[in-house]
Amino acid sequence: MNDIKILFAGTPQIAVPLLKALNENFNVVGVLTNCDKSVGRSKSLVPSPVKAQALELGLPVLQFDSLKKEARQAVRQTGANVLVTFAFGKMFGPLFLNLFENGTFNVHPSALPMFRGPSPIQATIKAGLRECTISLQSIVLGMDEGDIWATKSFSLLGNESTMGLTQRISEEAASFVPEALKKAFDKSIVPAKQSGEVSYCSMIERGAGTMDFTKTALENHCQVRACYPWPKAWAKVNGNEIAITSVWGTFEDLQNSELCTGVEPGTVVGLRKDRGLGIACSDRILWVKGLQLPSKKEMDSASFVNGNRWILEARFQ
Repeated sequence: MNDIKILFAGTPQIAVPLLKALNENFNVVGVLTNCDKSVGRSKSLVPSPVKAQALELGLPVLQFDSLKKEARQAVRQTGANVLVTFAFGKMFGPLFLNLFENGTFNVHPSALPMFRGPSPIQATIKAGLRECTISLQSIVLGMDEGDIWATKSFSLLGNESTMGLTQRISEEAASFVPEALKKAFDKSIVPAKQSGEVSYCSMIERGAGTMDFTKTALENHCQVRACYPWPKAWAKVNGNEIAITSVWGTFEDLQNSELCTGVEPGTVVGLRKDRGLGIACSDRILWVKGLQLPSKKEMDSASFVNGNRWILEARFQ
């Protein structure tokens, strides 16, 4: 595989372990990442996590506002003949993809063609799936429509948040993808067409966090976990927005939790030391472990109730 020269394209923290693993297993000749962003009041420029890691590894870094002629010329100069991407954040045009004679590969955390698009991790959790899959696919012009080279799946307990599952996927991809690429390069595996029902996920907006307690406890449980750490699930109490940041239990726990009959959805039904604040849903009680008032820090439910006793007589809407 001495003739393999990889350009890695990625931006957020989820892609960092894979970059390190590829650098250990292959010849990574360049790293393409999004431009530095200005943050805070000082508007100081901050590099992406992938750029910071690339510089630490001593790898050339390429950054462009668009992947047009200037970007293509810079890629040619690296000598890269394979493109590997993970959460890069931009679409690739035909002229750019044609630069890589030995293949283009994308890492996508869903069982394609399920959840094509930019938020498959959140979509997996919100849908209440019992399994998460990472797909290694070819890159084509259509969004996430490329053939599948290999997949890796693992079970979910039902207590994963987007933050926690992102970390797990990051680690799993770093161990799975290099081995799959080796098999692709030595032609011991071939890609297969995607099969099954196609579905799409979209960019996450704040409205995704709006809770509805007339839904089931499982639906609300999944929504809270999918929306953490952003935009956080939230509902109104006495006209004020309160974020629900964490919930108690797994899939199995929810199946065995208390039925909720004759109680208006959204009504607070009590506080349990081992489970948190209980809120009535359409079928069962949702036990909330973490809450947050606007402009305040997140608090565990017991601490929140100690400072806000009125919540025990409240109803979330």
